[in-house]
Amino acid sequence: MSCADPIAVSGATCRLVVPVAPGEEGYLATTVASLLGEGEITLLPLGLERATVVAALGALAKVPQVAIAPTAVGAANPWAALLATAALQGTEGEGLLMVRPGIEAPAGLVARFALAASRSPRLALLSPLNDGGALFALFSSAPTAPLSVVDAWLQRHAPRQEHVVPALFPGASYLSAAALARLRPQSADLLALPTAEAAHLLVTRLAPFGLNAALVDHVYVVDRFPGRAAELATVGTLADSRLIAEVHPLTGLRHAARDAQGSGRLLRVEPSPAPKPVQLHIAHSWGGGLNRWVQSYCEADTERENLVLRSIGTWGAFGKRIALYQGAQMDRPLRYWDLSYPIRATATSHPEYAALLREVIADYGVEAIIISSLIGHALDALASELPTLFLAHDFYPFCPAVVTEYDGICTQCALPRLTACTQHNPQNRFFSNVLPEEWLTLRQGFERQLRDERIRFVAPSPSVIDHWRSLLPALASRPMGVIGHGTDFSPPRLSPPTTAEPLRVVLLGDLVPQKGLALMEPLLERLDPRIELYLVGAGEEGERFARRPRVTVISRYRHAELFDHLAAIQPHVGLLLSVWPETFSYTLSELWLLGLPVVATRVGSFADRIEEGHTGLLCAPNAQAVAECLAGLLAAPEQLRSMWETVARFRHRSLQEMVADYHRLLPLSPLSAPRYYALAERAQPGAEAERGERALYVNPQAPFSAVVLEFEQLLRQKLLATPRLAPWQKRLSLLPLSMAMRIARGLARIRRRS
Repeated sequence: MSCADPIAVSGATCRLVVPVAPGEEGYLATTVASLLGEGEITLLPLGLERATVVAALGALAKVPQVAIAPTAVGAANPWAALLATAALQGTEGEGLLMVRPGIEAPAGLVARFALAASRSPRLALLSPLNDGGALFALFSSAPTAPLSVVDAWLQRHAPRQEHVVPALFPGASYLSAAALARLRPQSADLLALPTAEAAHLLVTRLAPFGLNAALVDHVYVVDRFPGRAAELATVGTLADSRLIAEVHPLTGLRHAARDAQGSGRLLRVEPSPAPKPVQLHIAHSWGGGLNRWVQSYCEADTERENLVLRSIGTWGAFGKRIALYQGAQMDRPLRYWDLSYPIRATATSHPEYAALLREVIADYGVEAIIISSLIGHALDALASELPTLFLAHDFYPFCPAVVTEYDGICTQCALPRLTACTQHNPQNRFFSNVLPEEWLTLRQGFERQLRDERIRFVAPSPSVIDHWRSLLPALASRPMGVIGHGTDFSPPRLSPPTTAEPLRVVLLGDLVPQKGLALMEPLLERLDPRIELYLVGAGEEGERFARRPRVTVISRYRHAELFDHLAAIQPHVGLLLSVWPETFSYTLSELWLLGLPVVATRVGSFADRIEEGHTGLLCAPNAQAVAECLAGLLAAPEQLRSMWETVARFRHRSLQEMVADYHRLLPLSPLSAPRYYALAERAQPGAEAERGERALYVNPQAPFSAVVLEFEQLLRQKLLATPRLAPWQKRLSLLPLSMAMRIARGLARIRRRS
């Protein structure tokens, strides 16, 4: 990992330089080998011929990331050479990390220095821990444990802080772009100074500018070069070094390290797993395809931690409560907030919501946001300054009906049409307490937010983007990506029917208005009598058709039983009647995975995904066109047979492929400041005792009655679930529990008299 990677929060980059002076050649190869993987390495010979350096490197001289700069001469210390060498001037905003031969560096050295430098613009010079000198030491004597073990212990226990010191460590140091800009004009004054004196003078030269040198307590290096001892001894005699030694900032960490070394625990430490990037999903709690996508994404994403912030409410107030969940586990929230002023649909701004969002981002180290729905949320979700994806599962918040269908598919929605839609569109039924004028204001705020290049717009199929650009022309020039949904659904394939008649047609899923409910009655009137229709999972609306001839209704089914139901039916074709432009359609995916070709309305993702005549047939979204298309299959059994053969070869993209596409669209660094420094909360020097988990946590700010109610529910669940008690013991135990809780709730209702 290099400083050029996106871990430098400030946006700065840095150059990794290894100066090599006479007498240091024998230690060069070991140091360069330990730095491979940190980015491009520039070697700076100090009074040495290039051939000498190449010979010292051996096979490493051929590694592409290793470059040799022109020889620098006349410098008594490496910092002066770095500052004076024209080839290392770099670009504006570029820092420099010097590592001298003999240094053995831990993995991620460059990234950790970059993270430390990003914490404050005042941190201009940074040094690692090293046991060659008292000022920089972690242990009382050099540890016998390998560097990897010391580094693992440090990553567990260092508070991850930077402490001001009066000098630089001569073996390795980081100079920020600000430090280089101030010091380069003074490089001539440093040329003749010994290394130890320069280590102190660099610090004093920057002090008048408010720039500090600091010791980084979470980076430790080993120094194998014996000649560094004299330099470190000189640094230790500085008056300022003696001052800091009286109350050294590493005292607590040193005690813990030396205790671990003396007791042998240091050798038993195991590296902590690297913390994963944290993403926050924003969604509603309505269920359906959106909920399925969020859950399946979280389950499939093994590279990042995924949190889900869901709005919970009721008609007229869809954002009464905002709850935070850990990934796909939606049974119990990590936290929740009850809004004093509920969000009816989507708030243009909401200070209470903005505050809780900031709390989540700060407390959980959130680095990116994926918005699946703004229902019950505020536009503040788009204003976090974090990389953000807006995923168009539907057409909200532009469309209050969500489905962009009102007397046909909408292509525009000015105020007159919006007003009529609010009053007369049966599908516009969710937000009756929000005025048309409020929707226009919300749209304007949404459009303004989407102009931010930090926000990426992505959809599951191309037609979604076309519809959005038609409805919101301001998005016409906005780059938008397409990432199709993945699935882990892998049922057995159905066997092709052995007879051509009757033609058995399966309509899968809820029969609701947007899925074609209005087409059913006229379709049944026009349907060829040689066609049998099976409504599988049609819900309550489908039950009204149960007594119609040649119609079979299975109101509900468990997903695991879907194959069995269809195997019993032996269908010829699936049917999709959506009248709105679906953005993907999991139902279409499931029918294909079961082996069924389809007849579908030519709208939205159906037109995107169905290959006409090969994986299905498309028709206009009206009853006559659907009836004619189905009748055509009766007359062309060979076409149906050909489609079965094509669909049998269908392969759906996996959830892992989908997640990988989202990671590419929303890249996050392997190491970041929020994630790295969040670990400091767990670093307790000297605290090695195991921490037992509490079985129950009670928020001291919660109302007493709420605590009693939740305690009763938890205790009842635990009592019924325990295998140690017989059923009669459980029933008997519930009696005193219920009585005690009733008494407690009654007492809670009695107000204390003033």
